[in-house]
Amino acid sequence: MGARGSLLFLLFAGVLAAQTPGKRPFPVDSIRIEGNSRLDTSAILTVSGLKPGEPGDPDSFDAARDRLLASGYFDTVSYRYKASEKGEYDVTFTVKELQEVYPIRVDALGATTDEIVTFLKAHDPLFVGKLPGTKQVLDRTAREIEQYLAKERQPVSVAGRVLAVMPGEFEISFTPARGLPAVSQVSFQGAKVVSLRDLHNKIDEIAFGEPFTEDGFRLFLENQISPLYEAQGYMHVTFPKITSTPAKQVQGVDVNVTVDEGEQYRLSKVIVGGALAADSERILKIARLPPMTVVNFDQVKEGAGRVRDSMWHDGYLDAKVTTESKRDDVNKTVEFVITVAAGPAYKMGTLTVLGLALDGEAAIRRMWAVKSGDPFPQGYPDRFVAVVKEEGIFDNPGETKAEPRIDKVSHVVDVTLNFKGAVRRPAPVRR
Repeated sequence: MGARGSLLFLLFAGVLAAQTPGKRPFPVDSIRIEGNSRLDTSAILTVSGLKPGEPGDPDSFDAARDRLLASGYFDTVSYRYKASEKGEYDVTFTVKELQEVYPIRVDALGATTDEIVTFLKAHDPLFVGKLPGTKQVLDRTAREIEQYLAKERQPVSVAGRVLAVMPGEFEISFTPARGLPAVSQVSFQGAKVVSLRDLHNKIDEIAFGEPFTEDGFRLFLENQISPLYEAQGYMHVTFPKITSTPAKQVQGVDVNVTVDEGEQYRLSKVIVGGALAADSERILKIARLPPMTVVNFDQVKEGAGRVRDSMWHDGYLDAKVTTESKRDDVNKTVEFVITVAAGPAYKMGTLTVLGLALDGEAAIRRMWAVKSGDPFPQGYPDRFVAVVKEEGIFDNPGETKAEPRIDKVSHVVDVTLNFKGAVRRPAPVRR
């Protein structure tokens, strides 16, 4: 190869290298985020530290991934990159967000929860009012709150923990790290409508042994005790006085609660709202609400549950039914609104039967009552399998599964019944 050929080869190699970046630093042309649903893309980009136009290479991409993982908001983070048309980097990060996030509350720190929330939103791009309950997030947020308190209030060491505020509902509480006295015993004054036994049993479910602050304990009362009164029509129960004294028998505090039960409210009417308001007569018939003179929240919620179950049975698998109360404090009455969001109607598609001989499959298909094109009843496949097992159609049925595949676009449900190791029981011999 002559000098001219060598020069052309070097020029070509240079162009090729520019178009296929490898581990060498090249400008980042674009950055994409995939997999996020709750967290904003721009906030994720900010935390990653990567910016379009700046040099990038696999080491800087690793560092960006590690920063995202260190934030504590993600279960997993991965990335891939390729050459852009400019010979630069196109980078895509795929994230899996932690789904369990909780609201926060601040107790005994000399600052309000609203003040701390405002501060965290300004300092943590990923914070939108709720936090994951992971140790790294709790510890980092506690240090951030300490910085705020040292600058704006009195310095104090802070600790965060996840607390149950009612069964199935949690929040993150930030308190002084030195700890707060725990609730040892609770007594009630002024309670007449609800028995003391029921009051104690309900509050003890979540409050016993928990750190005591008046604001936090008041939240327990609103979540646990108020519904006991609302179920009997007392819609305006309050707790005007909460006091605590050191417990005599154990370390902790005894809490005394004064209850103002208020007046009993009467039911004015129950109506149906939303798109199905015109069909209110049928909806209320399904709800089967008994005649009520006094408001009973529990009965209304149970009726709404019956309406939802009916919608699901008719193929409206995404149906949601909510209840709303409208209180008239002048006349001491309550109007309930049951709102039905039906969503699309789902139809039965194809039925696939696996693991059976031809006669067994034929028997199953004869038993299956939902035809293709019929409304698909929620839970029908599992109930069907349970009936097959109860009737003992097969010897050694093994592991039998019903696997519905719900297509959210076509609104069609295909079902696979998988009978592993099942052998049809022979028919009795007629003599």
